[in-house]
Amino acid sequence: MKRHVPLLLVLLGLMVASPILPTAEADTGRIVIYRVPRVYRWPPLPPPPRPIYNWQQTQIQNQTQANSGNTNINSPTSNVNSNNTTNNTLLNQNLGTQISINGSMMPMPTQFSAAGKSFSFNEPRQNAVIAWNGKEQILILSTDENSNVAGGGAALSVLPLPGKPISILPASTKAFDDATAMIKRKLSRVAKGTMMLEAKIGTHNIFVWKLDSPDDFANQVRAYIKEKYDGKADALVTDETEKVIRLYFAQGFRYFAFDLAFMTEKPETKVAIAYRFESPYAYYPLVVSRIGGAGKTRVTLAVFTPGMLHNFKGLPHQQINVFGDKSVDLTAADVEPIDAEMAKLMGDGTFKGRIFEISGNINQFQGDVMAW
Repeated sequence: MKRHVPLLLVLLGLMVASPILPTAEADTGRIVIYRVPRVYRWPPLPPPPRPIYNWQQTQIQNQTQANSGNTNINSPTSNVNSNNTTNNTLLNQNLGTQISINGSMMPMPTQFSAAGKSFSFNEPRQNAVIAWNGKEQILILSTDENSNVAGGGAALSVLPLPGKPISILPASTKAFDDATAMIKRKLSRVAKGTMMLEAKIGTHNIFVWKLDSPDDFANQVRAYIKEKYDGKADALVTDETEKVIRLYFAQGFRYFAFDLAFMTEKPETKVAIAYRFESPYAYYPLVVSRIGGAGKTRVTLAVFTPGMLHNFKGLPHQQINVFGDKSVDLTAADVEPIDAEMAKLMGDGTFKGRIFEISGNINQFQGDVMAW
């Protein structure tokens, strides 16, 4: 069986008896999820970890705004701190993980896994907006997703987080285009928007685990999928997937965000998600894309930071191209129309904005973007 592992989200893809492979364009590594026959021998599995954060509390009030693409969505878990009893309660309360952005239950995978079958996902384009104030970061990931499996396919994405999560919210699907266009205007360049597909928001279940050890990661993921699909689906967690998780764990990563998504047959699903978390550096995960992915990718990042970035670890700075070869001075007023929470995060005064461009083979990235 061919094994591939892409960056940031671990993909669980669902597949039925046909040899057709699912395809996806996404921003994170993915673990394949597949349907199992009625008679299926499950090994002994531990209970999955309890989620420390999910969208249960915010899903109802944000639903209408999320479907309309409104970026100014407030979260009861925004700006969480140790003195906010209400917000800490929301973060620590376990409300289950059957959460759906669009208000429906997660569809059942349609594809079965066959012995020796190869599953891979394409990530020709990765786009994101990063706002880092020196202590916290908001990372807006936008994805175009589709599956060529008859009836649609499911996948579990994994996003390693360098620090404690604060909030996870729907964001504007136009945030990336608006951010890059604004920076290009400041650079006196002609802005050519990418005009990504924007349609209905698909079914997404999003939650975060804090891992004490990477040793039982595979069984924990399989236990979650077994529980989620009432024993009718399993997760294809490869040795390479476990290797990538161990690499992150060895670097001190303990928090991992998961997004269980169902992809329709047509490339109509467009969703943007804003992850807010503590971080000592401006961060974008690349290595995690090895999970389930293959081929070349082009990464474009709109990056906002308090000042110039002089230190890089993970991905060498020589592999990062800066559009226009310089940064621009910005204020919260520039970022407010793109994302209100990002504007608040960056605070008063001027800060720097630039566009990072990175390209290469998904399986050859040896480090993530970590800059300060």
